[in-house]
Amino acid sequence: MSLNAGPHAPQLHGAHILLFAHNAWNEVWRNNQHIASRLAHENVVLYVEPKIYPLAKLRRGQVPKAEWTQPRLTHAQDGLWLYRHPVWAPRMPAKRGLDGVMRRLRRAALQHVMRQLKFNQNFISWTYQPKDSELTGQMGESLIIYSIVDEYAAFGHQTPEKQRFIRERERELLRMADIVFVTSPALFESKSPHNPHTVWVPNGVDFTLFEKAWRANAPLPEDIARMPRPIVGYSGHISGRLNLPLLAQLAQRRPEWSFALVGSVWETNAEAQFAALRQLPNVHFLGQKSAAQVPYYISAFDVALIPYHQNEESRNINPIKLYEYLALGKPIVSVDIPALNGFRHMVRIGDSVEAYSTQIQAALTENSPSLVSERRQLAAANTWDQRAEQISRLVRMRWEAKLAEKQSSISLSTHVAA
Repeated sequence: MSLNAGPHAPQLHGAHILLFAHNAWNEVWRNNQHIASRLAHENVVLYVEPKIYPLAKLRRGQVPKAEWTQPRLTHAQDGLWLYRHPVWAPRMPAKRGLDGVMRRLRRAALQHVMRQLKFNQNFISWTYQPKDSELTGQMGESLIIYSIVDEYAAFGHQTPEKQRFIRERERELLRMADIVFVTSPALFESKSPHNPHTVWVPNGVDFTLFEKAWRANAPLPEDIARMPRPIVGYSGHISGRLNLPLLAQLAQRRPEWSFALVGSVWETNAEAQFAALRQLPNVHFLGQKSAAQVPYYISAFDVALIPYHQNEESRNINPIKLYEYLALGKPIVSVDIPALNGFRHMVRIGDSVEAYSTQIQAALTENSPSLVSERRQLAAANTWDQRAEQISRLVRMRWEAKLAEKQSSISLSTHVAA
């Protein structure tokens, strides 16, 4: 079944949304924060952060004191509240019976907060990750939404048991969801056979934020401004998902290029590769930056990279950085991934050290005003505001259909009983 809400269809308005998020609100912004912040303009969103401490950490005193004293419910913006699960209801996977008790306590605590916020009876439940979905379908929701932004079971750092759990839980979510959003064509191909209400809505860019950096003409951040030119940069999470050996070989082959890596670092299962990169004098780890700072760092890039490994994980991604690089008019060099479809005329592709080096060298000359303008126009056609409006229309259409089905069923039951 195809869901198709035209640009003039009404948007979701006055709904209450219980959103089980993939990451904490104050972490690097991803799909769930961008969409939630925009839906909150016309609706009420309760953004449930995913952290639930295991019992072992409580016993070892590894829970920060602030976790016990900070309020669990805080106001983030008009229409949007943040909720943290209670520390006193930890996960207890080794004790299945007690773990179920703790889950029921977490549900009761969440229901109490929903009553505080006067959630209406026909509220919407929205889930982003199988591992964070323990309460999905158990809250009395009238509509269940499942958003998929990655092939979660393909993450390389997981045990086979964890991968099996994620696949099983995802099958359950796909079965119960009233609408499924996916961010890439590959995800649509693999998920739509399991749910007829699956819709492809790609990621986007906060174009207003990047436009501000574009027009500011502000000095570059000091730590990147002092690097020798040209600067070949990457912005985003830095982990074994990246082809770290490729980056190391590029840096060794082209010592006159500065490689700037902007973002948080996760070295698990790639410690030796990170150690090799850190030894190279022209590779610079600049650390995680705030959302407001990121555009100014990307502004310093002469060429922007998307250097993933080519595997099942990257085949399914839709990198937000693609849109952010374009918003600042940067030439891009990437490995070949399906998410580039529709953007290939704006991206150079290389799949080996030699090809990547050649493509970067060519990209360094592609900064004419017309090319920069064309890239920025492409980004302006792919904003988070546009994505949120599309999602809002689709959710309203599906929600109204579901409520109509429910009312029709009630009417039929009443008629039969009479």
